[in-house]
Amino acid sequence: MKTQSTILLVDDERTVRKVYEVVLTKAGFEVHTADNGVQALEMLQPGHPYDMVISDLNMPKMDGNALVSEMRATPRLAMLPLLMLTASEEQDDCLENLGAGVSDYVVKSRKGSEELLARVANLTRMKRLQDEVERASRTDALTSLSNRRHGCERLEEEIERARRYGRDLAVALIDIDHFKRINDTLGHHAGDDVLVAVSASLAGISRQSDCVIRWGGEEFLFVFPETDGDEAAAIVERFRQHLQDNPIHVSAGDGTDVPVTISGGVSELQIGDTLESLVDRADKGLYEAKEGGRNRLLMWQDDHFVLVTA
Repeated sequence: MKTQSTILLVDDERTVRKVYEVVLTKAGFEVHTADNGVQALEMLQPGHPYDMVISDLNMPKMDGNALVSEMRATPRLAMLPLLMLTASEEQDDCLENLGAGVSDYVVKSRKGSEELLARVANLTRMKRLQDEVERASRTDALTSLSNRRHGCERLEEEIERARRYGRDLAVALIDIDHFKRINDTLGHHAGDDVLVAVSASLAGISRQSDCVIRWGGEEFLFVFPETDGDEAAAIVERFRQHLQDNPIHVSAGDGTDVPVTISGGVSELQIGDTLESLVDRADKGLYEAKEGGRNRLLMWQDDHFVLVTA
């Protein structure tokens, strides 16, 4: 579990970066560095580990003002603390920075590191409290996966990023077969045990950049950034086979092992897709998988669904 705050330090001067990096590292922070705002935004892609950004104001390619504007216009970065390093001690300039969306600022010309560390500590403390509230609002209480609202926001961002950079994106909609039968025969506590176990397994096979969403009831949406349909299908198919071969232990009665299988549909982002159309193809694949006998995975390929095999 992460125990220290991670800071992205952005400054085009190598000597300045090194000085601040040493100060912050000695204070117990993990520090990553970037040369300019463009590089910083690349490092702030979904799944980034940063608790705050410290940025110089004047930089080539993209300066601090442009960086904060980009961050505040991006939903997942809108609340990420940004401490601006500025050479100006003029109050009007400092107020302008705050008005632009900067969380706080430090004047470079002031001697000593105490002010910097105090302001960093304050912002990271506020970020931890903010994260606790945000985590509760975006997480499904039973499974600890992303809830549907947050998952849709994340998927919208991934679709936009895939289009902007010309990268692959695939999704898989997965459903637990005969889940109602589990609830009816063993009770809802056993059903919850199955949901938690399947969720934990899905989270366990996901990569840092992936997103697993409890889509509703016993349905899960698996989002695969920078992954084509074949790669995504192979990951889900291995999971389907593993689940088929490994019953889930539930606490109902004296405890029992329940055989659990899944069905699913996989679709890859196409030109002109919206979130709805992308997920709808996966949903149709899921429907056909269930109609075809369940415990199988179908992928949309060349205008029709094909059965995914190992």
